[in-house]
This record gives sequence, structure tokens and C-alpha cells, in this order.
Amino acid sequence: MKKVSIITINLNNKTGLEKTIKSVISQTSHNYEFIVIDGASTDGSTDVMKLYAEHITYSLSEPDKGIYEAMNKGIKAAKGEYLHFLNSGDIYASDTVLENAFKEDWHDSFVCGNFFYDFSGELVKYGIYKNRDWTFSLYDIFSDGLCHQAFFINRKMFDKYGYYDEKLRIASDFKLFFIAIGLHHEPVRYVDVDIVIYDTEGFSSNVGGKAILREKQLIAQQELSEQVFNKINYLHYLQRNAYITEFTLSKKWIHFLFKVFNKICTTLKLTKIKESNPKVD
Repeated sequence: MKKVSIITINLNNKTGLEKTIKSVISQTSHNYEFIVIDGASTDGSTDVMKLYAEHITYSLSEPDKGIYEAMNKGIKAAKGEYLHFLNSGDIYASDTVLENAFKEDWHDSFVCGNFFYDFSGELVKYGIYKNRDWTFSLYDIFSDGLCHQAFFINRKMFDKYGYYDEKLRIASDFKLFFIAIGLHHEPVRYVDVDIVIYDTEGFSSNVGGKAILREKQLIAQQELSEQVFNKINYLHYLQRNAYITEFTLSKKWIHFLFKVFNKICTTLKLTKIKESNPKVD
């Protein structure tokens, strides 16, 4: 079994796809399989796939209903212990990412590292996962989300919690993190490795914060008790509007207050999933 299944989804992004493929095949570690799922592109992307066919373990080009159906096709084809979603246009931060991320033979539910955002050629590094307390991370995940591309996800997580929810448009990856890490405290291994340069021209970066928040609220409302959901949603509102609140609370202090609240909720098991809620699709 390969250690990592790298899954790249693409739709009419010929240039980004080739950039991503070159990044993958330049890795010094070859303990991976490479899966490319294309949504029936018409811009020449399939020609790029043919050009690099010898480096691609599995490829498919056919219409799909959205990014999460495409990702699920990749999951079904994957055979690696860890799955890594490196979407078209995203690239590894260096040629030694896989080698350095798996110097030790990890078997945790999630392995994560640092990431860069590419803002029109300007790279901004984020090392925000280094000292995070993952045991009490429910609010962190709800308020800020997680960078999907900075995480290697153990295949067992999809067997346990289900594939990505295709009914969601932009926050299904958030749903997996929210349930697996935020609610069930699946172990997360941080490695001090720069994993990915994230292409901010991608779909999820351009749909708008309000649309993402609406889906996140829907997921949280489904998975949490009403009491906990109301507190999370209200404190997130305060955090987003801290600069105009009557008490001029800083975001730092609101975040601290929720950390305290979050630990209490976790201890009292107020965040358990509703029994009537279906499993992740």
C-alpha cells in the first residue's frame, strides 16, 4: 500500500492542472499514487492528462455534479493510507513535502502542517496549527475553518464518517473536520513542514464568506445541541463584529472566552451529535 493517495480534481483549468502535476511528480518521495479526476473539461485539460499519463496512477474525465462528487470519485479510487486533496492550481511548497511530512511512520487520523496562500503571486505563510489544542478545537474549526490542502486524511476517516456530503456546495470538507476533530476528537499530528501553496483563485476562495458561513451554520445546527449551537453562533457574531461592540472586546479576548466555554461544553458532553441525525453521506 502506498502511504499517500494524492487526489487532484480539475475543471477547465489546463494551466493550473499542469502546474499541479509537475509539482506532484517532482516529489523526492515516490511513496504515493496520483489520481486525477476531471469534470469533462473542454479547454485541453484532457490533453495535459494524456501528456503526463505515465505519472498518473488513475484518471477519469466525465461530467459531475460538483467538486465533492469529484472528490468522492477520487476517494473511491484511492488505495493509500492517507488521502491528500491537491486541487488543480495548488502545488506542493517544495519537492520534499512528502519525504519530510512522513519521516516518521504516522498512523494518526489526520496529519497537518503549514501552508501558504498565493495572493496573485504574493505568498503568505500560515503556521497556525503548530500549537493548537486539538482536543478543544470545536470553535477554532467553526470560526476559522481548516485549510483542506494542509491536511493528510487517514482513509479510515471516510470509512468511519462517510464520504463528502454532495448536498453541500462549498463546506463539505469543513463538515468532516467539524465532526471528526471538533466533536469526536480524532487525533491530529502536526508536522513542522510547509505542505502546500494554496491557489486563492479556486472555487471555494471566490464564493463569498456569507455563503460559506451559511453552510457552516447549517452543519453546526444539525450536529450540535441547540444550546451549544446558539452560543457558538452568537460568539462568532461577536468575534466578527468585535470592533463595534459596546465593550470594544478584541477578537483575541472573545476567542479566549470561547476557549473556556468550549472546554466546559466538551467536559459536560453538551456537544454530542443528535441521535436523530443521519451519518455523513
